[in-house]
Amino acid sequence: MSFASLKTGIDGLDGILAGGIRYPDDAAVFLCLAGGPGTGKTLLALEMVVRAWLNDSEGATFLYYSVEHSPDSIHKKLAFDFDWFRTKSQIEALPREVPNKLVLRAKDAKPGSQLVLTQARPAALQQKSARGTTVDIEWILAEIENHRHAAPVRMVVIDNVGLLLTDLEYFEKRAALLETRRRLLENRIHGIFVMEEAHPRDLRLPSAEEFSTDLMLHLSFREEATDFKARALEISKARHQYYYRGVHHFSIAGRGIKRDVYLGARNERGPGIHVYPSVAAQLSMARDQAEFSVPTRGDLAIDLGHPDLNGAFQRGTGPAMRSSTVLLAEPGTRATFLALRFLAAGLRAGERVLFVSTREDRDAIRRICQREPALAVCLSPDGKFAPDFRVVYLHPEFIAPGKFNWDLIRLCQGGHADGEPRPVARLAFDNIFRLQDRFPLITEQRFLIAAMLDMLRYEGVTPLFVDMIPPGASHGRADFDPSSYLVGFDNVLHLWFAADEHGNQPYFRVLKSVGNDYVQEPVAIEWRKA
Repeated sequence: MSFASLKTGIDGLDGILAGGIRYPDDAAVFLCLAGGPGTGKTLLALEMVVRAWLNDSEGATFLYYSVEHSPDSIHKKLAFDFDWFRTKSQIEALPREVPNKLVLRAKDAKPGSQLVLTQARPAALQQKSARGTTVDIEWILAEIENHRHAAPVRMVVIDNVGLLLTDLEYFEKRAALLETRRRLLENRIHGIFVMEEAHPRDLRLPSAEEFSTDLMLHLSFREEATDFKARALEISKARHQYYYRGVHHFSIAGRGIKRDVYLGARNERGPGIHVYPSVAAQLSMARDQAEFSVPTRGDLAIDLGHPDLNGAFQRGTGPAMRSSTVLLAEPGTRATFLALRFLAAGLRAGERVLFVSTREDRDAIRRICQREPALAVCLSPDGKFAPDFRVVYLHPEFIAPGKFNWDLIRLCQGGHADGEPRPVARLAFDNIFRLQDRFPLITEQRFLIAAMLDMLRYEGVTPLFVDMIPPGASHGRADFDPSSYLVGFDNVLHLWFAADEHGNQPYFRVLKSVGNDYVQEPVAIEWRKA
C-alpha cells in the first residue's frame, strides 16, 4: 500500500501533521474536528474546504453542509471577514435555484470547479410533522451521488453532523457514520465531520465520530493565566501517519492584518486559522528536517563588535559563527550598546542582522545609533534603519510560547517582509530577564531559551543574548547561580562595575568559551573604544 498526502495550506497544521494529511492513495482523507462551542471548528473546516477548492486543478465539486448556518451567512463571512484567505481569486455566486443552497465559482479556477454551500434542516429541529423537510445522512449521500453524475466530487464537509443523528441510539449512530465513511472512501472523496462536543463530556464510551474517523483534531480553550483562555489544538487520533504530539496553540485572524507588527497577537501572515506548534514540536521538526545533522559552528573567530571583547581571546581564537553567546549584565552596564555593536560588526561584513528588544523601543534604538559613531552603519542616510538592520520591539502580549518561537524563527528566515526573503545571519536579543513578565504564557523560560538556541543554530544564525543579574554578583554579594548559562551557551561573559582610583569602572570576564583560549582575569572595558 502506498500513501498520498493532502496539504491543508494552514500555517503550522501541515507541520504538526508531518507535511499534510496522509491517506491510502486508493482511498481518501477522513477527518473529524471535535471541540466545544466557539472553539473554531466551523472556521477550520471552512478554511480547509475553501483552500482545497481554490487549489483544485480537476474541475471538481466541493460540498459543505451546515445545520446551523445559512449559505448567505457563510458566504459573507468568507468574503468580508477573511477575504477568501487572500487567494486573490474573484468569487461569484451563481443564480440561486433553491433557497437553502448557494453555488460559488472562482473566475480563474478550472472550468467546472465549484463550492456548494447547503443548509441542512432536519425535521427534528423544526416540527416533527413537517413534510419534505427531513435532511439526514442518507439524504446527503444521495445528493453526493447526484453531484457525481455531473462532475467528480473531491471533498464533503458536514458541519455539526451530530444534529443530523439526534434520533439515533449510540450504535445506530456509529453504524450510520461508518457507512458514510465507507461510501465516501469508496468514491475517493475526502470527508470532514465537524462534531460538537458536550462539556463535561460523557467518557463512558468513545464517541461514534471517534470510531469512524481516521484523523481526529480536538479544539479547545485552555486557561493559561488568570482570566485568559488560549486556543489549543491537539491531534487525538491519526490512523495513517506520524504526527507531532502535544498541545499546540492556534489563533483566528480576520482580514485587517498588518505585516509590520511582529511577535504579537495581530501579526498573522493573513486571515484565517494559524496553528503554532509547541516549542518541543518545533524543535523536533527542525531536527527531523536536518536529519539530525547538527550544523558545525565554524573554525574562524568572528568580530564581536568591540575591541576589548575581541582582545580577551588569545592566539586567534574566539567565538565562531553559529556559536551562542550571553552577556550577564549587572545594572548600569551598557549591555544594549554592546549587543548593537555586535550587530554592527555583522552589517560591516555584509550580513543581515536582527535586534530583538524587550527594553528599548525602536525610537530609543534609533537615537542610540544616531549618537554613537560605532553604530553609524545601522542607519541609512535618511536616518532610518539600514535595510539589513531589522529591529523588533516586544510589547507585552498574551501569546503562547509556540507562537513566540515560531514568529522569531520566521523573522530569522527572512519572513514577515515583502519581496524576496533574505535570512538573518546574526541575532541580538536584549534581554531575556524574566521574559514571562512581558509574555505571561511563557512559563518554562529556560526550556524556551534552550530550544531557541538549538533552532537558531539549525537556521545558521549566530545569536547573542543579554540577561540581567543582581548587582554584586561578581563579588558574591548576591544569590546568583550561573550554572544554567554555563550549560546552555557556548560563550558566557559577565559585565559589572568595580571601584578603583578612577571611580566605578566597567569590567567584564569570560566565564566560559567552548574551544577558545581567553584571559582568565577581569578585563577593563571602554564603551566607546573604536
